[in-house]
Amino acid sequence: MALAWDETFVLGIDEIDQQHRSIVEHFSRFSDAVQEGSANQLLLEMADFLYNYAQTHFATEERYMQRYSYPRIDEQRQEHADFTRDASELKTRLQDEGASRELAAALTGKMVRWVIQHVRNHDRDMVAYVRECMTREQGES
Repeated sequence: MALAWDETFVLGIDEIDQQHRSIVEHFSRFSDAVQEGSANQLLLEMADFLYNYAQTHFATEERYMQRYSYPRIDEQRQEHADFTRDASELKTRLQDEGASRELAAALTGKMVRWVIQHVRNHDRDMVAYVRECMTREQGES
């Protein structure tokens, strides 16, 4: 499943948009490698990136959600925990089984779909709420 950055991923908070751009670009490079048959070499690197990305990016989003008391923070945290668990499981499988076409397909399928759905739906709603709060906060100062 190919993934490319486009305007549908832009949510309006630069810090979050740049982090989203980073994961989309990583998936795009990985997807190209899968099509070329060289994904096994990049699989461990991608698994490490995903796990580290999850730690950093989700902390960023949760900082915004906490600061502005986002009402669906628990739902977002669960989504983040699920992604982090999947990334961790992928790393474990790679260590146990080694790189394979099956793992490459699992990565480009399940996790790419998750990113698309999460960013375009859950994160879009969260950022809209946060931006509204930020605007109100700026108007009060």
